[in-house]
Amino acid sequence: MEVTFKELKSGLPLGQMPVTRRPERVVPALLLPVLAYLLLLRLYGRTLDPEQGASLYALKQRFAEEVAQEHIERTERKGRRKLEQAKAAA
Repeated sequence: MEVTFKELKSGLPLGQMPVTRRPERVVPALLLPVLAYLLLLRLYGRTLDPEQGASLYALKQRFAEEVAQEHIERTERKGRRKLEQAKAAA
């Protein structure tokens, strides 16, 4: 339990928040990191080993890697499409 709390506290920006003390700004600032973590669990929860648990850092890393890979693939497709269009025009 302590490991989970420590991971959540250090992995989510829940410390000193750079927002005003107005309630309408504080609540979203606290909810967004928690919702992001829940989204990561929803995306990758079924593929996790129940005995191993879910590391916040591993989930964030996996998400970042997948986004980067998708960006690379999209850029390559766009480049191939432009090359094919240039060849067809020539």
